Amino acid sequence: MRLSEKIDKIKKYSPVILRFGLAIVFLWFGFSQLKNPEPWTGLLPGFLNSSVAFIYFNGIFEIIFAFLLMIGLFTRVVSFILGLHLVGIIFSLGYGAVAVRDVGLAIVTFSIFLHGADEFCLDKLLFKKY
Repeated sequence: MRLSEKIDKIKKYSPVILRFGLAIVFLWFGFSQLKNPEPWTGLLPGFLNSSVAFIYFNGIFEIIFAFLLMIGLFTRVVSFILGLHLVGIIFSLGYGAVAVRDVGLAIVTFSIFLHGADEFCLDKLLFKKY
């Protein structure tokens, strides 16, 4: 069997790998914010006055939505909201290395939104979405 044929057999795993990878990134950021919120306050827009409470809220939000993304529950809605969340972060941080990274993550997140539930999502099992 040729390499291209082998790759074609496993390409169905691409969307779930993408979902898991992105969910792990959001989980890491969420847990980092809960574990040590103070360094994150410097990234907040001025109107939030370096609010540790907002960092906690954001960390919890990212953990919950990352978990939903990982298990594939409400995949399209969750990925859309996470994408908008990243766009908000991009605009609040302005141009720089972090913003460029977040643009890439936002594009990945919106591609999951466009694809919708893959065959390994709970959405498929519970709601028969295709």
